[in-house]
Amino acid sequence: MPLSISKLETLLSKKGFVPHKYFVMHDLCVYIEVISIKDVNKFLLYIPSKYKFIVKNVPNVFNIKYVNFTESKNNTADDYAGEPDEYNIENKYHEIDIDTNINKKDDNIEPNLELYYNREINIKDISDDDTKELRDIYRQLKRFKYCVKNVKYKIAIIYKNYLCSIKRDDEIEYYMIKNYNIKNTRQLYITTDLELFYEKNDILSDNMNTIQIGLYHILEKNQFVHTRTLNKLMEDKNDIMKVSENIYNKTKDYDKYIKEMEDMLVIINNSEKKYLKNIYESNEKYNDVTTTRLYNDIEKSHSKAHFEHELEKIQKIKEDIIKTLFDLKVKKENSILLIDQLMFDNNVMLEAIIRNFGKLSKLIS
Repeated sequence: MPLSISKLETLLSKKGFVPHKYFVMHDLCVYIEVISIKDVNKFLLYIPSKYKFIVKNVPNVFNIKYVNFTESKNNTADDYAGEPDEYNIENKYHEIDIDTNINKKDDNIEPNLELYYNREINIKDISDDDTKELRDIYRQLKRFKYCVKNVKYKIAIIYKNYLCSIKRDDEIEYYMIKNYNIKNTRQLYITTDLELFYEKNDILSDNMNTIQIGLYHILEKNQFVHTRTLNKLMEDKNDIMKVSENIYNKTKDYDKYIKEMEDMLVIINNSEKKYLKNIYESNEKYNDVTTTRLYNDIEKSHSKAHFEHELEKIQKIKEDIIKTLFDLKVKKENSILLIDQLMFDNNVMLEAIIRNFGKLSKLIS
């Protein structure tokens, strides 16, 4: 049986909140953008599917549809540097305690947040620019989920006509908002669900404000962390150039050793041919009936044994040369392929850094 949206609005109003926008699917309310009268902060109130609030004939109602968005290996950093280790990410972010003074009335509030980055519309129907932005937002929310994984409050971002949110199970979902006022900016929301609102409405605003301040603090702190990383990269540029030079010299060393082995192989092949010829001529000589009468069997055996012994030594040396040559070529091929991959990756990421700094400069212009 559908529930009364007007009763929910009344409850919100009594607790100092104003419902501003409704995001509905098939007339059923999924999210409500709510504004706190106390501090004019806004948040998203999620309505679980078991609660059927029908929203009709009220202002600011927007229909939403699921976007079938799957993470793609189409991000420069992930493609060319690999996925960041989630354990390291989680441990680089410190914990933020929700102020115990604020939460004295909240007996069940989780004590801290772990911080650091720890149906359907198909993505192919979305423009390339929006697809890139959505992938970036996905990764951003994937980092942010470590901030709220131990609390019931979550995070969402609205960009243009897309609503991207961390669900209660820490999965990430996307919606497209129909007929929404498109803004080319990202808006950050703390989200809570209806059940938590009923349970904690007296301190809800304070809790979410604490989470928001903590998140802002972490993001600002990490800006300086990232800046220090870039500064170190600039300081190490001479070492980087030296490494590049050494890599080039290493490949040249492989070329030199390979050339030496190839020259040795030519010499040893000529020696092998020479002794094979001697053995052949010796056999021919001793096979001649007239000749065999002049030389006894002992001399024939000695001559043949001498040539065969020398041939065995030559073939052993040849085997060693071939093995060494093979190993050198394998090492060279592995080296030049790996160098090509790493240097290409580095250049792609550096180009991305330059482009990103161009975007950052626009924020302050």
